[in-house]
Amino acid sequence: MTVRAFSGGAGCGKTYRLMQALSDHLEQTPLKAGQKVLALTFMHGSRRRLHERLSSIPALAYKHECATVDSFAWRIVRRWQALLIQLGLGIPAVGNYDQVCDAAATALQQDIVVRWVAATFPIVLLDEAQDLTPVRLRIVRALATRLEVVAAADEFQCLDEQLRPNPACTWLAEVGNIENLAVPKRTTVPALLQAASAIRSGVAPVSNGLFRIDLTPKPQLAGSWVANALGWYGGNKRVAVITPATGQFSEKVIEWVGANTTKQGHGPFNIRWERSESQAAADFLAQLHLPDIGTLTEIDAAVRLCGDLHVTHHVAKWLNLQRRTQGRSDFAREEIEAIVQESFSNRRRRQRDTDGRFRAMTVHGAKNREFDNVIVLWPAAVGGSDDQKRRLLYNAVTRARSRCLVLVQAKAALTQAPFV
Repeated sequence: MTVRAFSGGAGCGKTYRLMQALSDHLEQTPLKAGQKVLALTFMHGSRRRLHERLSSIPALAYKHECATVDSFAWRIVRRWQALLIQLGLGIPAVGNYDQVCDAAATALQQDIVVRWVAATFPIVLLDEAQDLTPVRLRIVRALATRLEVVAAADEFQCLDEQLRPNPACTWLAEVGNIENLAVPKRTTVPALLQAASAIRSGVAPVSNGLFRIDLTPKPQLAGSWVANALGWYGGNKRVAVITPATGQFSEKVIEWVGANTTKQGHGPFNIRWERSESQAAADFLAQLHLPDIGTLTEIDAAVRLCGDLHVTHHVAKWLNLQRRTQGRSDFAREEIEAIVQESFSNRRRRQRDTDGRFRAMTVHGAKNREFDNVIVLWPAAVGGSDDQKRRLLYNAVTRARSRCLVLVQAKAALTQAPFV
């Protein structure tokens, strides 16, 4: 089998080249009856965009499956439980992603398992490969022994400081035929291109034209800037408000925009926060009061009190299945918490990127996405090294196609990386 890889800065067309390479491969080696293309990525947002791209390839005719590496790993674990037990491994708990991936990688090291995957999926596409931890990379390396692998990665877009040097990029350099992409495709706006290049090179980005950096110490002032930007330039465009991490500054800014009108007459605007499924699940579980061991009626009542119909339906369906198939009437708190987490994970997988015109999110949540306009809220306290801060700002700024506004809370930040 072979490994091909595409590397380059944000917006240089790595995903486009993935699709192009796949089309070329299918032209030379068409899929056989019952075969599909497997597309893997680390985050659900990237998975949804891969699905959209693959659906537009006529030669593929929807013969593809898109999954996160974690969900693919759980599929392997469930299918090969008997083998894992025979190998002396326990079955990992749902939600313990590292253990699930480790068990799946061990199973895939068995030739019979990887051949079973290859029989259905002769080729695997891997997007955002730089985000793979060593245990997840083990899965890909095992697949590469039998499958054709086509990957896209950019080491500078990795935001996990524990992944330096980057294991996936190192592996691709060792085994892959890497094509470096240098021509930007996402935007042709000079100010945006110059800002992205400067940040990536460790040079001070210049506030100019369609790329602006402004000091806004108070949430009310930042909120006024955001509302005016939405009023002047929002129109029917997709706008993202991006911040390194949620906190008082960003939350108060979004709250102000949703409740006030500026002196110029703009606002209020509803900006929907996007949260990861893990955070949403944690918030739900914080208000869920369960006994250590509860009856079906007790658990159903407790879940309903939290007011989320999707979770209520998911838990009720699981409880009823357990009652009918196993005759169970009592359930441990840990079981219900795992089902709640599964419910939020499923909802995130089905969520569409087109939901909502104005959205707020973290830099991590914005990765591999693009918007017409981007507003970056840079709070006073941003953790990490100077290099990490440059990566955070780079990933935020390069989401923009037309214009980007960076609002900085602390004056001192303007004399530090990534602004110098």
